[in-house]
Order: sequence, then C-alpha cells, then structure tokens
Amino acid sequence: MMSKVLSFRERLRQINLQVLATPIPDMADEMSKTTHRLRAEYGDISRGIVNQQGIAVAVIDYLKTQQLPTYRDTKYVCFGVTSSYGMPLRKVIEHDTLFPKLLDQVAGLQNEPRKFRRCYQGLLKGYLRYPGLQSDHAVGRSNWLALRDFLAQNCKILQKQKPVMEWALALYEQRNLLGDEPCKPYGKALLAGDMSIVEELKNRLGIDDDTWVMNELVLSHIRAATALKDDDFKKQVMPLVQLLEKHPLLITRGLALLLKRYETCLDRPEHHTLRDAVLREWKSPWLEANKPLWHAQVGEVATEMVSLWLKKRTIRDFFELLQSDGQADRQRMEFWLQYAEQIDDIWLALGQNSLYNNKADYKRIRQNMAGRYMALEGGTYTQDNAFLMRINGYVFIEFGKQGNACHVFAANNLPFSFGQKSVLGTRQGLKNDDHSGHRGKLLHRDGWQWDFANFLRSYANAVPGENRPKAFDARISTNKTTASQNRSTTNTNVTQSVRSLDIQELQLFCFKHRLQIEDHRNKGGALWVKVSETHPIASSMLKRIGFQYKQGKGWWWTEPD
Repeated sequence: MMSKVLSFRERLRQINLQVLATPIPDMADEMSKTTHRLRAEYGDISRGIVNQQGIAVAVIDYLKTQQLPTYRDTKYVCFGVTSSYGMPLRKVIEHDTLFPKLLDQVAGLQNEPRKFRRCYQGLLKGYLRYPGLQSDHAVGRSNWLALRDFLAQNCKILQKQKPVMEWALALYEQRNLLGDEPCKPYGKALLAGDMSIVEELKNRLGIDDDTWVMNELVLSHIRAATALKDDDFKKQVMPLVQLLEKHPLLITRGLALLLKRYETCLDRPEHHTLRDAVLREWKSPWLEANKPLWHAQVGEVATEMVSLWLKKRTIRDFFELLQSDGQADRQRMEFWLQYAEQIDDIWLALGQNSLYNNKADYKRIRQNMAGRYMALEGGTYTQDNAFLMRINGYVFIEFGKQGNACHVFAANNLPFSFGQKSVLGTRQGLKNDDHSGHRGKLLHRDGWQWDFANFLRSYANAVPGENRPKAFDARISTNKTTASQNRSTTNTNVTQSVRSLDIQELQLFCFKHRLQIEDHRNKGGALWVKVSETHPIASSMLKRIGFQYKQGKGWWWTEPD
C-alpha cells in the first residue's frame, strides 16, 4: 500500500517538472485580437468597415440601380452615405429619393438587432461628419435633419438591446447631440475650463476633430460666454479670440457672436484684440466692397463701433509711428483722438519709407488702411507722411513733420482726389493755399488747441467726444472763386448787423484775428469778444455792428428786445 502512495507521489512530481520545464505560451497577441473583436462587437464605435473598395462599389451600384439587394449592400451604403462616389461625384445623403429609401431599408432591420445596430452605427458616423448645420445643399440639409430624427427615435431602442453597446449607452447619455442645440449643455463646463466632455465624446463615441461636433463645442463655449453679464463677458473675449484663431473655419461665426455681444455692453471701450482679429478677417469696414460682409455678419451698429476703433488706431499709428523724426507727437494725437467720433473718413498719404517699410507695424498699417492710402510725392515730402481727415464739410490735413501747418479744404472742392495713386505734398497738392477750396491754415503755435477746437466747433460742428448731428451745411461760403477773394471779403462779411448775421461769420472773423469769444446768452447774459478798445481792426468793426465796450472786459452785445 505504502509503495503505491510513493509511486503516485513520484508520478505527480514528474508531471510538475514537465509542466514547469515547458515555456508558458505568449497569449498577448491572441488576447489583443480577442479584445479588439469584443470591443468591435460590444462597444467600439470608432471601428468602421475596412473594405473601402466594397463601400465604394456598393454606393456606386446603389446610385445606379437604386436597389439594395442584400444586407451587406445596405450596411456598406450606410457607412458610405456621406462620401462622394461615381461620375459625376454624388452623395447618397444629397439624393432626394435614395436617402429616404435607405432609411426605410434600415428601419426594416429592427427585428434583427445585430444587423440594425451595425447599419445604425454607419448612419451615425455619417450624421456626425456631414455639415448639416451649415450645408448650403438644400436636399442634403433636409436629409441630414431626417437622419437626425431617425437616429433620435431609435436611440432608446438601441440602448436597450442586449448586449448593451458602450457607444450606444454613451449616445443615449449624450442624446442632446441629436437635437436642435446639440452642444449647448456643454457650454458652461467648457467656459469653466472643464474639457472632460471633449475626451468623453472622443473616447466613447469616436467623434473626431473633423466632425461638426468639435466645431459646435467651440461655438457653444462662445455662446455660453455671451450669456454672461457685461464685466464677466469682457474678461472672456481675449481667450475666446485666441481659441478661434486655432479654428479658422469657425472664426467668422465666432467673431460675429463676440462682436454683437460686445456691442450691447453698456461700457464698450476699444478692445484691441477683438479689433485686430476682425480687421484681419473681414478687412476694413470703410471700404464699400467690404461693408455688405460687415453688415451681414454683425449689423450696422457693431460695424460703426469697429470703424471708430479703426479711426482711433489710425490716429495713434500716425502720431506715434509715422512721424518723420521718429518721435511720437502725443499732443496732436490726444487732440485728434477727442474728435474720432466726428471723423467721417480718414486717408493717409505715405512717403517712400512708410510705403515700402516691411516692419510689422508698417505692414499692419497698410493692411488696415487698404484702399485708404496713397503715395506722398514731391521733393522732401517723400520722407514725410500726411494724415487726411474728412469731418463733414471739411478736410483737415496734418503732416508728420512738425512745423507744418494743418491745411483745411472744403470737402467738395479739393486740389486732389481721394483714391488717386499719389498726391503732392507741395503747394501744388496738399498745401495749395491758392486753391479756391482752401479754407485756412491752422498753426501749431502756443495755444493751438484752442484755435483748432474753435474752428472745428464753428465750422465743422464738431465738439470733442460728442456725436454730431448728421445734417450739416458748411458755414463758409464755397462760391468764392479764389483764395484771395475769400480773404478780401472776410472782413466785409461781418460788417452787418448781428441780428441778420450768421454768428458763425463772427466766429470766423475772431478766429482769423485770434480773438476770444464767450457766449453767455443762454444764461441771460451777453455775447462777448475779449479784445481791447484799441485793437486796430476789431474795435471799429465791433462798434459798427452794435457791440459796446466795457473797460477791462471787452466788447459785448445782447439780443435787442
């Protein structure tokens, strides 16, 4: 008995030795294949049909015969429903009869869960890839909406089929993707910086970067920001513009959403990042050719807001960057910035250096002012630049080089034309004070800001920081044929009774002679001209038109009873 037990033990020992001596087989490859097969069958939606040739043949045959004789044909067409095949190239989803017929064919497979699920998977892939939200193809968009309804109606049924597919479960949980605002629920999370939903959609539903879903995620992020209060929204503008720059296909829609929301803010200071982005994308709103695009995207009010920003940017560029000596002229810059809202149009005349300078700032200026600049020529002026502003009835011309006067012309009577390729900076061009349209030279001497402001207020109806009325008629007569006639008649024009005289003519006289005017009539007071009784021109003229002199204060006049 004992010998049998010992013999049995010995036999077990030998068996163990044999097993241990045999190498354990490498099951990794087989396990990987099994896992892949299980995921394909039970949850990996990213798996498609590798037989692309079979898909192409099935789709082309369907487009030709309009028949789906086998399940395999139906399955292949489902996976190729949004791809272009044949000659000419066509898509099943854009066919008015074949696509509805395909949906009916798939619906007939509901009693065969495995087949129905596989066709549903192909249709879902097509739904996520076809840009139905933005498609200009009427039939394609209509069929895409029908597909969305089909997928939504069968989503719950699919989720209940056994075995439960991981992708079917994920789709049921994210069934908002099959609705009118597919990505709206994700907006707040994305705004808070939570990107987990993106990874979930990629991993569980196989949604790639080239699907419309990824685009809608970006737009839902922006829409969520536009729903914030003003201050919170404005904090989001810069990062959202940076986000859009990574998605060039969305930048037009995204910028339009941001700009329209920004325009509604009670306080809307110039936003440099937003301004530069929209100018790069849509170019200058000043050009007539660009205005339809601007108005279509954001409307007239938002367009005018960006136009104002562009005016301010151009004013800063000219007085900071385009000065001939390279030194910023902050006094002139700050002065004209006050009148940005009053400026109807801006042009630049660029000297050789600015015209061909390849530094980034100069390129940006030329890009922003495309169609709004010309070459400045004539002697040493090729090294200078000129800044031309139309403020209703007048054109004001500033030069970069300090020491030059600001020349003023009637806007309807210029010695040059806006839009010409080049202009002289000499007395034959921008400084032509003998031209009949020349209305004066404003000098940058001590106290020049008062002179400029007085002229702008009196004749251009422009007051700093205020929107002037659109209706305006120039106060200076434009029927004088020469500058000498204009100068010779200035004094005689004001030798009439104030009761019949346009007060603007009196203001012009005072401006020419650097006389200060104070008008207190709206407070029940008098109209004052602050000049001494001994002034050789003013005293006699003011006395003739009814002014009286008060010692130490000047000449005064009140409305007669």
